[in-house]
Amino acid sequence: MNIMSTDFMHIRCCTHIINLIVCAILKDINDSVIKIRNAVKFVRSSSKQLVFNQYAEKLKIGSKKSICLDVVTRWNSMYMMLDVVAKFDVIFIRLEETDPRYLRYFEVDLNGK
Repeated sequence: MNIMSTDFMHIRCCTHIINLIVCAILKDINDSVIKIRNAVKFVRSSSKQLVFNQYAEKLKIGSKKSICLDVVTRWNSMYMMLDVVAKFDVIFIRLEETDPRYLRYFEVDLNGK
């Protein structure tokens, strides 16, 4: 019996294992990520992008990055979305206080229905 034959040789790719671990962890925070996506979708709607940028100027938030949605097929896009949203958290709080339509984006069922 040769243990190096294909019958006994199954090695998982390290990146695949890391991906499985990250996906398992992200399931725990899925509701929060959905809420953040809804907030980003609200800001990216054509009329709200201008208001968002005005708040950024008024509050002197000097980030050159723009708000972006994550993409399922790009492994780092969720990180990029969360990183940028964290820099603008004060603006999202301001939107919640001043725009009643903002909160309606969170009334969507967390399953996307």
